[in-house]
Amino acid sequence: MNILITGGGGNLAKSLKKYIHGDYYGKETLDLTDRNCIRNLQTYDMIIHTASGSNKINDHLTLLFSKAKKVFAFTSRQGTFLNWKKSGSIDYGLEKLTLNFKVYRHNMEQHNSQLLEPGHMDSERDYDRIAEKFSKIYKDWKFTKNQIYDLVKNQYIPY
Repeated sequence: MNILITGGGGNLAKSLKKYIHGDYYGKETLDLTDRNCIRNLQTYDMIIHTASGSNKINDHLTLLFSKAKKVFAFTSRQGTFLNWKKSGSIDYGLEKLTLNFKVYRHNMEQHNSQLLEPGHMDSERDYDRIAEKFSKIYKDWKFTKNQIYDLVKNQYIPY
């Protein structure tokens, strides 16, 4: 199985390397803001999207997701309406909300993508715990709901 992990230099991807063999591409290897760079990618069995994101990256998610048979995208509760009461910058929440919308839309047509909420991660131990948990479920995942799956609570996040 060939797997692409975006955000390859990030903390979550570093922890995933302990459990999942694949191509770990960071921004120096794969520019997700460049359509031509994405177009030139091979087709993968699976993409695990852990890149932090921006509006320019989100603009090209549909093209990126078309390069895989299965897609997993890590999001944040700030991309849901559950956490919009918090003070601080709203840009991160908007970026994640856009990611969520793009994944929902893609899944309505392809039935092969899943949003994952990893919970709050501060330490290497937190990242390792989530990476290990994900590594035990991703191969056999059934794409049955178009909702965010909470990896900490092992349940879908209710709307």
